[in-house]
Amino acid sequence: MIIKLKERLPEWTRDMENVAYNTILTDDIDSLLGCAIEKHLHGNTISQFYDFKAIYESQTDHELLGIDLALHKGKSWCNHVVRIKKDDYVNPETANPNAVCMVARHNYTKKYAGSTALLMWSYYGLPLPKTDEGKILLLSIDSAHKGHYSDFREIHNKWLKALGFEELIDLLNRKTKFDFEMVQSKYKLSSKIRLDENGRLVTRLPLNEISELLKLNIELPDEQFKLKQQLIRGKADYGRPYMSKNQVKDLFSFALTYKNTMNYTTIKGGTEQ
Repeated sequence: MIIKLKERLPEWTRDMENVAYNTILTDDIDSLLGCAIEKHLHGNTISQFYDFKAIYESQTDHELLGIDLALHKGKSWCNHVVRIKKDDYVNPETANPNAVCMVARHNYTKKYAGSTALLMWSYYGLPLPKTDEGKILLLSIDSAHKGHYSDFREIHNKWLKALGFEELIDLLNRKTKFDFEMVQSKYKLSSKIRLDENGRLVTRLPLNEISELLKLNIELPDEQFKLKQQLIRGKADYGRPYMSKNQVKDLFSFALTYKNTMNYTTIKGGTEQ
């Protein structure tokens, strides 16, 4: 990652060796891979699970760190656009290129469209997988490859260069969009993570195969999770009824998922997490 971008991310990201965290997992491979990176590098383990309807908890011993989660408050690694207007409030503790580079609705097409896991991979200087299939899988998470095969290739490449991943640009030039879609299908990357009837996390993702390809242990915790906080999931188009993120009350998370579409969760009853 280029120093200019790295230095714009929150101060806490530069002190990971000295502070213990528990991570918050969301429902997909992008978050799970990010949690695996945190466990591999810093011993930080998953203690909460967020499924857009509620927060579930096992045993939390340390400060929380959201992974691929656009938290309104608290520390998180994130890749989402988190403001509608350029002067909307943004969580100062989110490690998010789109937050620090002032991406909003008016310049939405300039956004970092890579995954949270790819951002963390770059920040921590992890070596890229040695095989083409491993690199393709890493770029397939959250469909981080798509921008290269669109009208936004120049912006997509600019962000990959900022992350220090010129090697991945070469790969994208050699491969086709179909190559990535085949890997996404082979490794079931669209599969979700959920809680079963016993409060344990399960998924159809072939975690052993993905772990082997990326040379990183990716696993779900064995602990039982119990309901901690109910949330209300919301979705709205720009102007109906919101013109600014600041108009949404009791926010827990917020992301502008398309230029004119916002997805968010609010705290049920307006209480803190």
